[in-house]
Amino acid sequence: MMMKFQKSAVALLLALIFAPGASWAEFRATPAFSLRQEYNDNIYLEKDKEGDFVTFVRPSVSALWNTRVADLTLDLGVGYEKYWENSDDDELRPTARLDSTFSLYRENLFLRVTDIYDRVTIDEGGKGAVDNNLINMTDSNRLEVNPYLVLQPLRTLQARFDYLYENVWYREDEGDDAETHRYAVTLTQQFTPRISVDLSGAFSQFRPKDAGRSLLDDTGEEEYDRTNAGLGLFWQVNDQFSLRGDVGRAWLDYEYSDDYDSTLFGGQADYQISSVLSVGAAYEEDISASVEDGARERQEVSAYLAYANRSKVRLTVFQSREDYLEIDRQDDGMGATLDGDVPITNKKGIAWLLSYTDYEEGDLEEYQRYGGRLEFYHQLRLGRLSLGYTYNRNDSDMPSEDYDNNIVFAQVALRW
Repeated sequence: MMMKFQKSAVALLLALIFAPGASWAEFRATPAFSLRQEYNDNIYLEKDKEGDFVTFVRPSVSALWNTRVADLTLDLGVGYEKYWENSDDDELRPTARLDSTFSLYRENLFLRVTDIYDRVTIDEGGKGAVDNNLINMTDSNRLEVNPYLVLQPLRTLQARFDYLYENVWYREDEGDDAETHRYAVTLTQQFTPRISVDLSGAFSQFRPKDAGRSLLDDTGEEEYDRTNAGLGLFWQVNDQFSLRGDVGRAWLDYEYSDDYDSTLFGGQADYQISSVLSVGAAYEEDISASVEDGARERQEVSAYLAYANRSKVRLTVFQSREDYLEIDRQDDGMGATLDGDVPITNKKGIAWLLSYTDYEEGDLEEYQRYGGRLEFYHQLRLGRLSLGYTYNRNDSDMPSEDYDNNIVFAQVALRW
């Protein structure tokens, strides 16, 4: 784990040191610190509960670096989790988020480097809960190195050539560590200041690091090449209303399994009804790599309604289907999330969240999952002090998989 984190840090330092024209005078760093104490009555999300007191400590630093040739944002931290009755689960975890773009030659040649080290869900259909950081989770590091060339052969026509190297690592053995090499060309024609069309093509090589699969091995770790072609449209109808749509085709050439091809769709509409109220909807049908079960074709439709003034409220609903290409599995899900923040005074307020999911994992299991959090907070000069309660419940058609979970917590988060 630490080795992956150290490699990312070294890559970052080299980029900073050798970036041409760097000026440290434009570098700003902001330290932060958070401490959380909770009692969790079901840390393993089991029918037979086991509770524990858990302490979370996370010092971190955020950095912003802007020069003539570089734009960089970085958040580095380390989190320590202490389980007072289950010390085997104690953990020291680094966290890192890097987003950087370097201008290598005029306005034509660029290098984008991103790196994220964080906790991710292993199985989207597995156990889970609001504020759960232990069960069905793993550390992950995702590094992307993306040099790209931008040319403007005509005033309204832009050509972009990309190479993307992606390296994904998971701490748990269930995760499929992999490298991806992607080569892409995108032509963008601007017809009016508000309407543009993209024509794109790409070729990718997905290479799992443990691709020891045979015809009889159903692990989901299989090499494949992917070819994409697509057409996209963006229309800024007016200052409040925008539309995006795309259609394409993907071809997957597997080493062992049958080759696969699919038509891809996408669309999104966003409307700013007023200065405080917005609404939107989206549909996506694409193919992506899962954490542990190979490639999957995912279809999702979602919509949101958001209000943001002194108080903030956002409702999001979704319905999804996932067809796994390398194993016999199809998942269906639907759900909603409602969250908000309501100030009581200038310094005090209430933050809350409600979530609901109805999930069907093929013929194996169907469950309904409920979650909620209520948090009272007081703004400090340098941060926030919070007291709260979280509730989770899982109702499964397999009684042995039922569980509920209660968490009471206190937290202080400071930022200098």
